[in-house]
Amino acid sequence: MNHMLQNYLKNKVIFWFTFCLFALIVFLEIINHRFEMNDFKVYYLAAKAFFYNESIYGVQFGLTSGYYKYSPVFIIFFSPYLIFSYKTACILHALILAVSTVMTLISARNILLKHVVQSEIQNKYLLIFAIFIIVNHLFREIHLGNLNMIIVMLLCLGFQKMLEGDFILPGFLIALAIFIKPYLIILIIPLFFHKKIKFIWSLSLWMGFLFFLPITFLGSNKFIQLNQKWIHEIFQHGAYLYSNHTFTSLIRNYITLQLNEHSHMYFLLGLIFIYTFVYLITLKKYSAISEKNNHKALIFSYFILLAIIPNVLITDTEHFLYSTPLILFSIYYLQNQPNSKYMIIFVVFSVLYGINSTDILGRELSGKFEFLGILGIANLGLIATFLLIQHNVKLKN
Repeated sequence: MNHMLQNYLKNKVIFWFTFCLFALIVFLEIINHRFEMNDFKVYYLAAKAFFYNESIYGVQFGLTSGYYKYSPVFIIFFSPYLIFSYKTACILHALILAVSTVMTLISARNILLKHVVQSEIQNKYLLIFAIFIIVNHLFREIHLGNLNMIIVMLLCLGFQKMLEGDFILPGFLIALAIFIKPYLIILIIPLFFHKKIKFIWSLSLWMGFLFFLPITFLGSNKFIQLNQKWIHEIFQHGAYLYSNHTFTSLIRNYITLQLNEHSHMYFLLGLIFIYTFVYLITLKKYSAISEKNNHKALIFSYFILLAIIPNVLITDTEHFLYSTPLILFSIYYLQNQPNSKYMIIFVVFSVLYGINSTDILGRELSGKFEFLGILGIANLGLIATFLLIQHNVKLKN
């Protein structure tokens, strides 16, 4: 309790700013009759159907893309929402998203300060600056009632606790995130190379526990059927979604190469292969320099890999919130070691990353930004800028 109170007092500015911002977004959504949370509606209605012994997969719960595509175990963790009416549950979910946003920023900051730079952030408003960059995506996150900030929070808190020497709680937190979005399993790659064996065992055991948990009240036959349908739904997900921001779409639009509909999967496999190859080469070099640099390599590679996911897989635009920790890292380094050239580059890509909204640009210009894949380009630009900043820091040191 004392730790929670100290954490609040230390970060009360960011707490209150975020809660006021989310309250304002919810208020604007309500008065404009847009507080629908269609993604949240899918989770809510699917959970209801589950407990009424009705089908949850292959059923349209709302919009054309409103299919439940998550694991059976996710419904167990989601079920407390069913205590409340739908509108009340929506407001509660918005509150949880606000808490998740604050916890993500605080956890990312703690990882940076305790395990990378070992110094304090002088400007306490840097976290608020990070929120301004991602605010447009937060608006959409609330509008749809998605889970991305909850996922990023789980990944940050789990990673932070693992760096602090724990492996039981981190294994659970990251396993839960992976069960929400199975493609996050690729984040295990840098952990494997850095020989985080205890954590990997913990993660594996938690994943096994979470996978088999529903069998205790479903029975083996229904359990197998639901998981078969879940796996089928995962592979069907890309069939009714399209993104202009993936490598596949950007290459198709700007280089006019003919790529088939499964190309994003080839890019994912290619990314894993190239990432592994480069990492094996650089890891030895980092380890030879110092243990601190070895730690840095793990932290940065984990969050770079997380940030690039929406450029590889077909997802909604709010999934670019995965770049939040990396954005915060860049802000810190630019504040700590100012460089006008990198500041300009960072600001340009930050604006392009966060500006595409019909309320800001108008419907026509916003549509052009979407068609040109500006968000995808901006996200890659932010990742590249962070790498350039890091390279500059190494040269100075």
